[in-house]
Amino acid sequence: MHNVGGPRKSGLSCAECRRSKLKCDRVFPCQSCMRRGCANICPEGTLAATKGNKVLMAHAQRLSEQVKTMTGRIKELEEALHETQRSNRDGSGPYPLLKTSSQSHEHVEEPDLRTIYDDEVHDVTESIGSLSIDGDGRTKYHGESVGSEYFQPLFPPDNYPSQQSVSADPKYLGLPFEIIDLSNAYPFGLRDSQYTKFLFLPFLPPRERALQLMELYYRNVAWMFDPIVRDDFMTNILIPLYGHTGSPNVNNIHSHRLSVFFILLASGVLHDQSQSSTVLAEQYYALSRAALSLDPISQDATCATVQALFMAFGHIYQSDRTNNEARWLLMGIVARITQLIGLQRDNAGWGLGQEEIQRRRVLFWEIYSVDAWTSILHGRPPALSINHTDCRFPEDLDPAVKPSGAVEMGWHTWKFRYSASCLGISVQHVFNTRVPSYSALLELDRKIRKFSLPAHLQSPMEASEAGRAWSPEAPKAMQQYAALCHREANLMYIHRSWFVQAFREAPTNPLQHKYAPSVLAVYRSACRLISSLNGLYRVHSQPTDRTWFFWSAIFSACIVLGAIVVDSPQCTLASNALQELDQGMVLYEEGSLPCRPPATMLVLHRLRERAFTSLQAAQTDRQSQSHRSSINPGDPDVLGPRKSDITGTPFGSSASSASPSDSDRRSSELSDGDVPIAQYYAALANPDLVLPATREFELPFSQTFEPYYAAASEEDINAPSPFFDPGLRAAVVESKMQPNQSNAGPSSSRPPPQPVPLSFQQVYNPDHA
Repeated sequence: MHNVGGPRKSGLSCAECRRSKLKCDRVFPCQSCMRRGCANICPEGTLAATKGNKVLMAHAQRLSEQVKTMTGRIKELEEALHETQRSNRDGSGPYPLLKTSSQSHEHVEEPDLRTIYDDEVHDVTESIGSLSIDGDGRTKYHGESVGSEYFQPLFPPDNYPSQQSVSADPKYLGLPFEIIDLSNAYPFGLRDSQYTKFLFLPFLPPRERALQLMELYYRNVAWMFDPIVRDDFMTNILIPLYGHTGSPNVNNIHSHRLSVFFILLASGVLHDQSQSSTVLAEQYYALSRAALSLDPISQDATCATVQALFMAFGHIYQSDRTNNEARWLLMGIVARITQLIGLQRDNAGWGLGQEEIQRRRVLFWEIYSVDAWTSILHGRPPALSINHTDCRFPEDLDPAVKPSGAVEMGWHTWKFRYSASCLGISVQHVFNTRVPSYSALLELDRKIRKFSLPAHLQSPMEASEAGRAWSPEAPKAMQQYAALCHREANLMYIHRSWFVQAFREAPTNPLQHKYAPSVLAVYRSACRLISSLNGLYRVHSQPTDRTWFFWSAIFSACIVLGAIVVDSPQCTLASNALQELDQGMVLYEEGSLPCRPPATMLVLHRLRERAFTSLQAAQTDRQSQSHRSSINPGDPDVLGPRKSDITGTPFGSSASSASPSDSDRRSSELSDGDVPIAQYYAALANPDLVLPATREFELPFSQTFEPYYAAASEEDINAPSPFFDPGLRAAVVESKMQPNQSNAGPSSSRPPPQPVPLSFQQVYNPDHA
């Protein structure tokens, strides 16, 4: 690669696009460079120029001529050898070089034609997830990246009633039979429907009420995913529906746009402070389903069809936490209709108007982002692939302007680019049937951490932090935490299977295992998720309390923190992990009440009790030397998904645990020259070392060596963590300790600190004792 000398003038295309004569969007790294896999050189660098296919064609022609020449020469030699042997007449068999190919390969082994589908192939991941089959054949599968809350229906707490969907049946909502009939045909619709749009006229609210619910939607819902921007909704739905007089007229609007109207009202009314908001939300949701069914989606698919189904997915995500499989199936339908109307292909050359082009681009990237996250959380492959699209990013409709006048990309633009650059690669890494190398994981981690984050989206980690603060506007503050949640939850999920491997192979001190970077990455991400959301919730309790995407990550964070204490109570992180678990439980119990699945709190209480017991036993020497994990087969596997197990019992059956594939095939050890990283891990075994949960891990000043890295600030979320360097390849630690220092954990000559059982009130009120 060559770098272009001198400063680049503002407003120009990037150097590589100018060299390759490609169109550049001038938002760096640009989309052209990202698609070609050279985003790291944009905008100043260029790829080395080549002569293209001419060199390859000339080389291939020379090889072809050589093959012809050698083939002719071989025939001449064979004929000469045959004549020589016949003249000798020794009666022996044919000369070995004159045997046919079938004769010469009688004792040669056949080539290895095994594939990933053969039983003998061992380099395929063993961590294939969890499969449960009940007596009637009902089956559910979740892969290794699945969110922890999705295992709760498989492993419900003892004596806890089964969770049923809370969605109200349309026939109990006071709706007429015709609406119910249409709603039951959702989502495919009725092919020969005799119903008309005039059925919905009595259920349209006054224009003022519709505007009020629209504001609630865009304030509390659209900050995260916005498939239909406000101007588009006003221009193409609300104004045609109400006109200038305020009297509704359904003749001016397509039935699928009418469905978009009702589902937006359903999502907005959920945030209305009234006792009837839940019932109204269900009524509007049923009306949206019925309106979509007026015209079958197989024949009348439009952008409005995709918008209505996608917003229905979001509405179910907000209102019904027990209906996971319905959401999963609905997202699949959304992806198929997306492909049906060609959203995955860029449409700038199809002669569409600029408004339609922008609408299609916004809609595709919103769907792609949600589909990728949904696949990771369910542990199932996505329906859309980044390799199958050339759709450009939409225009940035909400850029941020600094006081200096510099312009930064807005939340939605950053989200789209992060999904394309990092989330898409994470999906490929997680669902690859062949086990990726550990160095590939560390490189992916480094890419995620180095992905640029605008200053206005950076969130504070502590209650007060210089240079960072929560925005006084709730939607902006929610976007701040969403950016952090995207990154930290992504890191936690991709590292979790390696985190599990470290604890299962080195339960005494996983920080000296070769996968110690994954242990630290999961621990740090869990702590950052909890600490930052606690600050956001104290400032903007609403709509934080209804955003399950946040609380799902907090629940998974609590699970991994509890797993650290339960499975490795002698680990240096155990005491701090228990304190972080207490804080996370307090926050989760108080903040997630409006949206959490009921059983999750009972699971956390049980986990906390086991964690405290395990740590107390380890620190008072009451634990036997043959320490076993406190997790029994009947409990949820807090460390990760279990291996496939086909049973004849209901979904509460347990499954045998499994670890990732053989670690010797997944990474290589550190070289002897990596002394700083070895010393770094050695210091982690020091009982006097305090690890701040929400900052970069720093060594105490008493250490005799300096870390080999230097972060830009005390908490620079754009800088890579000190223990992630692709040059290290893996993280095996054979530390060179001082003669008087042990690397097996806390020193036996020093009395260990005793765990103190904290009440939930004492966690955030230390003076309350």
